[in-house]
Amino acid sequence: MSNTNDYYNKPTQRRENSSARRTLYRPLTFFLIIVAIIFTMSVFFKVENIEVSGNSKYSKEEIISASGIHTGDNLFFINRIGAGSRVVVKLPYVDSVKITRSLPNSVTITVEESKAAACIQSGDELWSISSTGKFLSRLTEKDARLLPKVTGVTASDAQVGEIISVSKDDKAKLDYLLEILYQVQARSLVEKVANINVSDVNDASFEYDERFVVKLGENNNTEYKFGKLLSAVAQLKADDAGTLEISDSNKVTFRPN
Repeated sequence: MSNTNDYYNKPTQRRENSSARRTLYRPLTFFLIIVAIIFTMSVFFKVENIEVSGNSKYSKEEIISASGIHTGDNLFFINRIGAGSRVVVKLPYVDSVKITRSLPNSVTITVEESKAAACIQSGDELWSISSTGKFLSRLTEKDARLLPKVTGVTASDAQVGEIISVSKDDKAKLDYLLEILYQVQARSLVEKVANINVSDVNDASFEYDERFVVKLGENNNTEYKFGKLLSAVAQLKADDAGTLEISDSNKVTFRPN
């Protein structure tokens, strides 16, 4: 004769067994789904088209080669950060790279090329540099006259594509220089600015439009100071010349020659 308790225990045991099986199968099902997704991505999303934009100094082929991306690569497994870094390192005139994927099979490499913002002495040579402080190329004396010349900071031994390295004592000067160069480049003032002097980080200066000596003072509110400078120049007469004092970013003082 069966135990009455067995009648009540068996359904409970069946439920427990069913629950155990579900618990066992759930990770397996999840794993199989992941495998299926990876298989689909690897089979169907291959790079067939690589586009390049923003380039002028380098050809499309040079940029693609530097990136290390090839047709046939898996679209989703491309290391975009690594590919962009390779372009910047291998091609000195590239400042930044953005790589985007477009389903089902396209990659776009967008580059921002370096532009010469100034020139600087390194040893016995003159070098063009970008607004980010990257050495671009050696210059002749004639070519150097087309760019603002930097004084007051001692540049390291120059190498194409390398960033300026300075001593600890010159670090604040370099930081200020890059602030100035960024504004000069962003505002398209390269042809109007000359002789950038950062020998005194509390009294940086440069020449502007062959008429003015601009005294920026210390390194603060540089963007705002440049805005005030351009506003002041626009209000002066075409034959005015002298010193524009902008050490106080709230006002501009003009002292005529």
